[in-house]
Amino acid sequence: MRRVASWIATFVVALAAVVGLITFFNSRDQSSLSHQTDTSGAPGAPYRGEPVLSPADHDAVKRGNVLVLYRDASPPAGTFALIPPGGSALQQAGQSVVLDREPTLKTALAAVALERIEPANAPQELRPFIDYWLGGR
Repeated sequence: MRRVASWIATFVVALAAVVGLITFFNSRDQSSLSHQTDTSGAPGAPYRGEPVLSPADHDAVKRGNVLVLYRDASPPAGTFALIPPGGSALQQAGQSVVLDREPTLKTALAAVALERIEPANAPQELRPFIDYWLGGR
């Protein structure tokens, strides 16, 4: 019986040491999953509220997605190739491209991500912008 109590006490002390060590390292970790707030070196121009985003589009961008707006009745050829595979799960995680129509655009397309906007005339022009914002900067 004494031997069992010794093993239990050893296990509890070891478990407490491991939990303490993990807690220590977590408290020292400076990384974060939140997005950078300094976008001065990021591609695109500062987004100043034009075009106005719908609440759903604003929420998609806030999650970390890249919003691609198109002007015409349907997106230009090649636009759907910008959307990574993964569907709605990837979109919910903030790692996708969301398409929406915006008839007031001055160009055929525009991509919006975290206070930046990139106008374009063809989908391939948006690839570097999208890769930057979805690639983890």
